[in-house]
Amino acid sequence: MKSTFPLVLGALFGWVANAYAVPTLQVGAPAGAGDSGVYADYDSSSSSPTETNTAITLGNQLLVGGAYANSNNELLLGGQYIGSQGTGLDWATVLSAEFGGSSSDYSVFNGKGAILVASIPGDSTGGLTINGMMPFFTSPTSLFPNKHDPVKSDTSDFLFFDIGNFAKNTPAIPNFVDELPGSAGSMGEIKNLLIATSGFQWIHFDVMALATYDKKDSKTGLLDTGLVFNPGSKDVTWKDPGPSPFGVPEPATPLLLGLGLMGLLMVRRRRIS
Repeated sequence: MKSTFPLVLGALFGWVANAYAVPTLQVGAPAGAGDSGVYADYDSSSSSPTETNTAITLGNQLLVGGAYANSNNELLLGGQYIGSQGTGLDWATVLSAEFGGSSSDYSVFNGKGAILVASIPGDSTGGLTINGMMPFFTSPTSLFPNKHDPVKSDTSDFLFFDIGNFAKNTPAIPNFVDELPGSAGSMGEIKNLLIATSGFQWIHFDVMALATYDKKDSKTGLLDTGLVFNPGSKDVTWKDPGPSPFGVPEPATPLLLGLGLMGLLMVRRRRIS
């Protein structure tokens, strides 16, 4: 069942969780060797890092799905909505309500779309880009509401990437776990992201976004906005595939092979003549 932290619409989010089979947000990867379908299988348990129900990938592609739970009144899934129907809350206001503190503490998130959260080993150094982008923020604190392994401050450090808003595309996106489609008429988008990394043995990926609804709060005049995020069982862990089992030839090896073949041809020509 999808996990949400409702800032305003508690009753609405509860209804969505029961009526909508596909999570609002989920992270997956293309199927690899041994996987049974289109998407990478979710393993019941894994180590390095220790976690449960995560998809493992050794490749450089990441899939992030965003589904509009109710396409009739959900205006935006991603960042702050500003449009003809009104204005929704921005990230700083939502995060301060979730984690405490002043909204100014989270101002770096304002203006961003959906946010990919990358958990990296806390005692390591390395580099990571997503679609060529550097993280816009790094922190020893996850700022992710679902504190599943390894999304814990004593285990990991955290990188934050802006991956933009999710479009209202059709047909409905599937559930990455059972690969069944969503309900008829629902909309969403699957973002295909490219991972480029070095120096890390593993990286764990989650995603969170703001959902804005076409309903105004009577006191503030702002559109109802809630924080949504993937549940712990709809995430991905990238692992370093290690060196190729066949090894990488030295730069001089192809040249020597070529010279050797040329020599054999020359010897053969002399024998024929």
